Amino acid sequence: MFIAALRRSLRRELAHLARDRWDRALLLWLPLISFLLIAGIFAAGQIRDLPIGLLDADRSPLSRQLARLIDAAPGVRIVTAPSDHQAATHAIQARTIYGVVEIPAGFERKLKRAQGADVLFFYNAQFATAAGIVAKDVQAATLTFGAGIRVVAREKRGESPLAVSESAQPISLSLVSLYNESIDYRAFLGAALLPSVLQIFIMVVGVSVVGREIRDRTLPDWLAVADGQPLAALLGKLLPAFAVFAIWGLAFLIAWGGLQSAVPWGAHAMLALGMLTMVAAYLLLGAMIAALTANLRTALSVVGFYTAPAFAYVGQAFPLMAMPLAAKAWAAILPLTWWLQLQSQQWQMGTPLHESAPALGILLLMLMLGTVGAAIALKRVAGQAQRWGAR
Repeated sequence: MFIAALRRSLRRELAHLARDRWDRALLLWLPLISFLLIAGIFAAGQIRDLPIGLLDADRSPLSRQLARLIDAAPGVRIVTAPSDHQAATHAIQARTIYGVVEIPAGFERKLKRAQGADVLFFYNAQFATAAGIVAKDVQAATLTFGAGIRVVAREKRGESPLAVSESAQPISLSLVSLYNESIDYRAFLGAALLPSVLQIFIMVVGVSVVGREIRDRTLPDWLAVADGQPLAALLGKLLPAFAVFAIWGLAFLIAWGGLQSAVPWGAHAMLALGMLTMVAAYLLLGAMIAALTANLRTALSVVGFYTAPAFAYVGQAFPLMAMPLAAKAWAAILPLTWWLQLQSQQWQMGTPLHESAPALGILLLMLMLGTVGAAIALKRVAGQAQRWGAR
């Protein structure tokens, strides 16, 4: 009885998709275009050759040597030489460059007299990622140049190279990056943005498949097809969307997972289960919101508020542990948060499977909440629809 009702609801939804091109686009073409766009943005993997300017007031051999060293840094590229501070400021404001290195007049003379020589770097901190890269590379190149000047000067005074090297750097700090050693933006930023976009499409579809029945006042007809069984009607209607988004999610795991070739099969299996659970949870939570609000416009507004800013709260762009309590609470009610935790642990950190089980368990709990909540809310709105028909 339940299976037969589910099949009839499924056939009804498939018939709708066959004649509604916009709903098909929401399932097929829009996710594909979004995925290709994100993949294209992060195709390079690493950020290189960010444009900066050079304001060289000294114009000496040493200032040109420093400029060459800065230009050789992988993250920056000197593309312009502004004539003065006003031109440099205008170039930064026009966003043609991200910063300007200023080498003041008398730079070489001060170095040869063993006096302190300042190099100034003005950069646009409005773009945090680019600012961090250009500041780090310019600073590293300048410090390397300064250390070389000190070493050469002391060797000229007769000190041995070994003694100079040991005294110039008496304390050595070794930085060891445990995960994503090459700072590949595909591995942590691109891989987080794709599920973030996917969850928006999933929940919008979850809302629309139920909301349009309420909007068009066809809810009694839909439930009648499923013998008045809300859960069978709901699962049959959501099954096509689940199948399509499951394919998108698994395709993402296969395509992006190729970057993490050392991931064991057990981790891939857990990730596949987590992805399927997240897709189902978002669909059912969307259906629950549509049934609770009993209004398609209101439900879509709620879903937009819930999913659109989700990426800001999941801990990828800003550390979750540094967020205030309210932001942490908001992150906790997002399935995306737990999926990205599972993804990061298994793709990048090599976390044992049992350590990732709590994140998967919370996704399953959200799936159960969406299933029960959607069924109860749909039963309630079905009673309202019957009263509408009686009027």
